[in-house]
Amino acid sequence: MKKSIMLTSILMCANIYAGEILMGTTTSLDDTGFLTEISKTLKKEKGVELKWIAKGTGEALELGKRWDVDILFTHDPAREKKFIEDGYGAKRYPLMYNYFVVVTDNEKDLTNYPKNLNKLLNKIATENLIFVSRGDKSGTHSKELAMWKEAQVDKNFKNYKEAGLGMAKTLNLTSELQGFTLSDSGTFLKVKDNFKLQEVPLDEKEPLKNIYSILELSNVQDSKKDDIKIFIEFMQSKEAEEIMKNYGKDEFGTPLFFVGN
Repeated sequence: MKKSIMLTSILMCANIYAGEILMGTTTSLDDTGFLTEISKTLKKEKGVELKWIAKGTGEALELGKRWDVDILFTHDPAREKKFIEDGYGAKRYPLMYNYFVVVTDNEKDLTNYPKNLNKLLNKIATENLIFVSRGDKSGTHSKELAMWKEAQVDKNFKNYKEAGLGMAKTLNLTSELQGFTLSDSGTFLKVKDNFKLQEVPLDEKEPLKNIYSILELSNVQDSKKDDIKIFIEFMQSKEAEEIMKNYGKDEFGTPLFFVGN
């Protein structure tokens, strides 16, 4: 009887706490509070403690290259695929998306601003309006650079400023300077009222799709493999999908992320 009770206790303890993993991730998943919600449910349901280091995607990928983290959660498909091609990653799991948005201070009258992205960027550059770039090799910075290139607009105008900051801090600076910036929609929705910002209306969303993926590393500690597997399976589960589909919905009227890619 005593042995049976002891065995039951051991199994219960194992279910309560299986282990811990450290993730390298993007600032937007941290700034929105999404990872806090995911980590609470993961710990409660699967017993795995999720900790993370929030950086721009470029810095997060460097953490992965040095094996300083156990897994990655980032949003730069081209660099993620290159990461795997170079042998640092084993597999990429696209899980969810939102959109990039161009934003500015909410006192600006946008009536005469183009709704075409390329024309908007051209107007910003030719009129030397303030544009605040993340300037930090993040996924958002990477997308912004691709936008200027696609629009065939030279970004080296006087009022193009590189912040070297995370997303929320870049949005705050944009508001203070009454300029423009590119943001992921999730962080923008989370902070727009505090920083008095508005989205610039554009006629196409699809080119601004922002895909978030988990990257499984090719070299991980044996002691971490089971917990990493549990985490990846959890993030593909119906339970995690429900969090993705509903996170932010009550507060903002729309979820901050959408399931799929």
